[in-house]
Order: sequence, then structure tokens, then C-alpha cells
Amino acid sequence: MTTISLDTAKERILEMYQKVDPNSQYYGCLLNWYGKGVWNYGIGISDNLVFDTAYLKIFDRANLEVQLVPNVQNFSPAETIDRLGTAILCFQSWDYGLLGWNGEHFARLVATDKAISYQVKELPFPIPQLNHDGWHPQASKFLTEYRESHSDWFAEILYSWSA
Repeated sequence: MTTISLDTAKERILEMYQKVDPNSQYYGCLLNWYGKGVWNYGIGISDNLVFDTAYLKIFDRANLEVQLVPNVQNFSPAETIDRLGTAILCFQSWDYGLLGWNGEHFARLVATDKAISYQVKELPFPIPQLNHDGWHPQASKFLTEYRESHSDWFAEILYSWSA
């Protein structure tokens, strides 16, 4: 996963809110697509745009077979988008680790409140066992605490953007 500056995180959140389409079937949904030998994950923001949780940016899905991940959403689409905005701020400086903190952990945390990578969980012994069986042990707690202590985060971003 890419680390980004706080200013870049704020810019990407504003871009996301400018491009969301609440009428899209993909809006606020956990999505995945296969590429470069692994499953990739993100959150839908419109029919054509996905927020990629590995690269922390929006991309056009036109040339990819992006799929809805069924039966996993714990939040409404609007709540998922708000959680994504908060998570971008909370985790913008976390280092990517294929086994410990990856795009699947991030996307599933946003959509389900469970920071798990099934790709890590399904690897051969002993890899999952050495990596919390695919779970990130602290991400959910960090996000919850961040959301509680930064409840006015969006107003802060709008203010800094307009200043």
C-alpha cells in the first residue's frame, strides 16, 4: 500500500466526494478484481470509478472486470464512503506489507470493520500463522479510536481546502 502525505490524503478525499454517485450500483460497495497475480480490492464510488485501497487513489475500472464482493457489507453505502474518508486519513502513513497490511485488509476494514486478508489466510503453513492468520490485530481499534477523536474531520478538510 502506498503511503501518502496528509495534504495528498485530503486532496484524494475531496476528489472522492466530488466524484461519488449515490445512484451507482457500486457506490460504497466492496469490490475486487484480479491483476498482477493477486486479487485487488477497493471501494466503489460510481459505475466507472473505484477507490483503490492499495494505492490510495481513484481509478477508472473501464478495462477491468471488477466484481462486487457479495454478502459482506456491514454498513450502508454512505457510511462506507464516510469510513473510507476517515480511514484514508487514519492510515495514510501506514506502510504496505503484503502479509501484514495490504489493500484487502484496508478495504475489508472499511466495508466490514474486519481487517482481514483472505489471500494471506489461505497461504500455506506457516505463513498465515506467522501473520495473525490473515488478520491485522490493531487496525479496527485504531480506526474506531481515530473516528471518535476526529469526528469533525470532514469539516476540517473543507475548511483547509477553502482557505
